[in-house]
Amino acid sequence: MKISSKARAAAALMLGTMLLIVVSIGWADAQVRSAVDQRRHVAEIAGALNNMRMVTFEYLLNRRERARLQEQVVWQRLERLFSNPAALDDSAASILASLRSQGETSHRLFGEIDAKAAASDDDIQRRFESQLSSRILILQQNSLVDAEQLIEDAGARIDATQRRVVVVTGVALAVMAVLIGVAAWMFRRDVLRPIARLELATREVSAGNWSFELDVGSTDELGDMARHFDAMTRALRESFSKLEVSNRELLALNQELESFSYSVSHDLRSPLRSMDGFSLALLEDYGDRLDDEARDSLQRIRGASQRMGRLIDELLGLARVTRAELRVQIVDLSAMAQEMALNLAKAQPERRVRWEIEKGITVRGDRELLAIAFQNLLDNAWKFTGKVDEAVIKVGMREEDGAQVCFVSDNGAGFDMAYASRLFGAFQRLHHEVDFPGTGVGLAIVQRVMRRHGWSLGAKAAIGQGAMFYFRPSEQDDE
Repeated sequence: MKISSKARAAAALMLGTMLLIVVSIGWADAQVRSAVDQRRHVAEIAGALNNMRMVTFEYLLNRRERARLQEQVVWQRLERLFSNPAALDDSAASILASLRSQGETSHRLFGEIDAKAAASDDDIQRRFESQLSSRILILQQNSLVDAEQLIEDAGARIDATQRRVVVVTGVALAVMAVLIGVAAWMFRRDVLRPIARLELATREVSAGNWSFELDVGSTDELGDMARHFDAMTRALRESFSKLEVSNRELLALNQELESFSYSVSHDLRSPLRSMDGFSLALLEDYGDRLDDEARDSLQRIRGASQRMGRLIDELLGLARVTRAELRVQIVDLSAMAQEMALNLAKAQPERRVRWEIEKGITVRGDRELLAIAFQNLLDNAWKFTGKVDEAVIKVGMREEDGAQVCFVSDNGAGFDMAYASRLFGAFQRLHHEVDFPGTGVGLAIVQRVMRRHGWSLGAKAAIGQGAMFYFRPSEQDDE
């Protein structure tokens, strides 16, 4: 059964029990009201009967007209009370009928006494009146006793009704307690225990135990969730197994590629050095015998071989950046930039470049990789400001969208942002080598370094207005 169905069933049982309590209380209230009305009505009858007895006794003693008239008034009141009885049970109705009969007899005998008193006044008549009087008083006394019995019955009826209410309410509350206990037990069994099991499963899976399974046998919503979770962990196990195999294959392939690249680079360097060396030897030994065209061809051969050597070095550097293990530490980029700026100025002392390097720029990263990246960025800024009379190179940090952004900017040649997507690819160049020599690998190395750190790299530029390269450093944990 689904949890929602169990909840609806429990709610229905609880509501049914509460409805039973409400109905029992309503029924008890009606019964108590009826018993109270009965007692009040019988009390009025008892009061009228007592008045009847008093006026009858007064009349029998003094034969006063006022007592006779009062007897008429009291009888009329009794007739009204007998004519409009309260709701009574069978026993009370029988007693009330007896009271009415006794009252009618008493009233009839009272009339006979009154008639006899006016007719004659001999001894026989007085003895007869005495008998009637005794009978009237006995009837009235019996009526009072019956009335008291009715009042006691009404009180007993109230007490019985209250006891029944207590019993019914107690039973209903006991049923509710049992239902609550059963609901709590079912909630613990069907909800809390599977949730605890699911929480344990998430801890196990997060700790790397992919073989853990919930194995919940219920058919409710949590059971469905557990089965989906087990299916997910099985799928993840299979995916990680495939990924592990792929990683091993990739590692082996990278190792083969590394060996191949070193082998190729070594094999390529030897003929390149030979080409450069023999070309230089020809120029030195036979340069005076060669014409200008031949000497220019040899110089071109030397330049191409040297450029090929630089390309090989750059590719190997790019591969090393990709493979290098990160050693995270605090790196002072400001001090690093200052040192590189001094080296560049010493290499070309004839140039006049204003350096604006902000103090205190520190990040957490790999010092060697960041040095490679910064060297390429500053080399590019130095190179592309070579044709500017008043060159300015800036290194700084600013806040952008709540994050710290480091940047290297210059006022050099710049580039067209329409081709910005080609910037960070190997051997991609936006300027002719005649104007700005280079291999086109530097920015690809910078992007690899930033990617290894998990940082984003971007650029902004305009033709003839310089360029700015920026990255957003984030926290790195020590490995």
